[in-house]
Amino acid sequence: MSKRSIVAFLACASAAGLALQRAQAETLGTAALIQDQTVQQGQLSAFVATLLQAAKHRLSGIANSLALAPGEFARLVSEVSTAMPTGNGIVTLTYGLILVIVGAGAEWLYWTYATPAVIALEAAALTSRREAFSLAMRRLALRAFGLVLFVVAIVGAAAYFDWPAGFDGFVIASILLIVFVRLAWLVADVIAAPGHPQLRLGDIDPAHAQRFVASFVGMAFLLALSHLLPELLEYVAGAPHAASAVRVISATLITLIVLVAVLTGLRRGRAAARASGRLPRFPYGFLAAALILGIYGVWLAAGSPLATLLAILVIVAAVQAWLRRWVFFYWPEEVTPDGSTIGAGLIPNIVLSMSRYVVVLLGIGAALIALDAPMRNMAGGDSPLMRFVLHLLGVAGLALVINVGWVAIRELIDRRLRAIGPFDPHAEPGPNARLRTLLPLLRMTSAIVLLVLLVLSALWTLGIEITPLLAGAGVLGLAVGFGAQALVRDIIAGIFYLVEDVFRIGEYIESGSSTKGTVERITLRTVALRHHNGPLHFVPYGSLGTVRNNSRDWVIEKFNLPLPVAVDSEQVRKIIKKVGEGMQADPDIGPLIREPLKAKLYRIDPGIKIFRCKFQTAPGKQFDVRAEAFKRIETALKAAGISFADGLQTVVIPGSQAFPGTQVFPGGQPAVA
Repeated sequence: MSKRSIVAFLACASAAGLALQRAQAETLGTAALIQDQTVQQGQLSAFVATLLQAAKHRLSGIANSLALAPGEFARLVSEVSTAMPTGNGIVTLTYGLILVIVGAGAEWLYWTYATPAVIALEAAALTSRREAFSLAMRRLALRAFGLVLFVVAIVGAAAYFDWPAGFDGFVIASILLIVFVRLAWLVADVIAAPGHPQLRLGDIDPAHAQRFVASFVGMAFLLALSHLLPELLEYVAGAPHAASAVRVISATLITLIVLVAVLTGLRRGRAAARASGRLPRFPYGFLAAALILGIYGVWLAAGSPLATLLAILVIVAAVQAWLRRWVFFYWPEEVTPDGSTIGAGLIPNIVLSMSRYVVVLLGIGAALIALDAPMRNMAGGDSPLMRFVLHLLGVAGLALVINVGWVAIRELIDRRLRAIGPFDPHAEPGPNARLRTLLPLLRMTSAIVLLVLLVLSALWTLGIEITPLLAGAGVLGLAVGFGAQALVRDIIAGIFYLVEDVFRIGEYIESGSSTKGTVERITLRTVALRHHNGPLHFVPYGSLGTVRNNSRDWVIEKFNLPLPVAVDSEQVRKIIKKVGEGMQADPDIGPLIREPLKAKLYRIDPGIKIFRCKFQTAPGKQFDVRAEAFKRIETALKAAGISFADGLQTVVIPGSQAFPGTQVFPGGQPAVA
């Protein structure tokens, strides 16, 4: 379930199929107008030749329209100049002024009451970005209601008047143009909020908010003009070449605005990256310019449907790339002291997933509109392509549900792991070691299960019978099971090891295969053991055998003290007991000791008494406690005048002279014992 998820791929596939069908139909229709061009369908070379010939024909038509457009514009200006002084022209101009006055008056009356509310919203003190979003939505609603009143007043007044013949189309187009531009300005103003940066809805630099609004409104004006004016010129004024020239000029200006805006934004990002010491890893400016100019070239050569489809795909991809930044604008990610980021939580991840799905659906809808797809008959139509698109939409819905479920599971597990804290392989395992062991496995298992469910559900939604696939998978699984018995044995053994809680992350274990170490990582088939000397061993579960866990509950440590045979055993026992009580009272060593240090006479060897000492401590701490015990026992014995046994013996042979620490052999030669 990727961030550029399966949904985007399905959307691109469906839209591309519709585009190819539409482009092929338009290409064949254009090629039919060309004389002396007969191509055999089904051949790639013939299809490419048809495309090139159609592109040549379209470019020739555009050049011809641009050459003839000035004459048609001159004719239209002359006709308008002649018609305006007449009665119909004066009536149309008067009615138009009345419409503007009525709409502006209705909106002005509304703003006399709504202005204080908007001012209060813009001056409100904000504590979070989500609160700013709420206030921005209220501000948008207030301003949108004023626009609605303006439109209703104009439409009502326009319906009341009896317009002269031939002028009603221009009036309707003018009203639509004004409404569309004002709506675009309203949306851009709410998103960027120039003058009120605390209310902006996106990660936009306040210093460039005015430029963003101007670019957005300019593009909206050109888009509306390129759709409304050419139709009037072509069907009402009878000027098809002028209409074609308006389309070319509008498309060129839109391309230039987008190109300049994108390159300016990328240049600022590159400058910021260089200022922070990072070098750009990819020439995104060149790629963006190539895409924009490529779409413009496709529009010139192949027409608007295919170019619009490509533009929609690029816009959807760009929005998908920016969605995470815009969503986490409201739920900022936490930055740890080491520079890494912590996810903002479950809700923003679900919002991000839903937003991606909505963007893809909007892209599909825009592509269908651009291709003039019969959306009314999609559900009941007999077109295989339309049915395939509906199936793809169903798969997209399944992908959304699966993705939301995966995001929820992953975020809950990650949040729990973050609450447990970072894993230190040298620290004591602690009470959360079992969670640290099982939660990553649960996350991986959930991902695999959800992916399998998505694949099977997608196949079923697309009309592919999955019962034979499941049966075949069972037979294949049986065959694979016989061929991979060791793998199956490892997985099953690992499941039982984990269920029975034999070991956890951070515990020191010894296996029956003489491999030992601290458990650092657990997968479905192996366990990674870090030896105390450093090497990391990956041991399959099937090879572990009997496991000895040295880190569970407690450890009893025993060691021997050799003392001279003449010492008082009871005195030594009391001295060591007192040492143990002192260690328990120590604030550093005491918490590590479960049972205090004790000693008893273990055995007597020639010239030596062996005292056995023992204590109970936390797993892995016995070495530190033992070293401290040695140091304190040595000090206590020295204070009592007791020394450790040196292992030397004095042997006296009758009739010879001997010294302590020597023995004399027959013949009178002494030797050190």
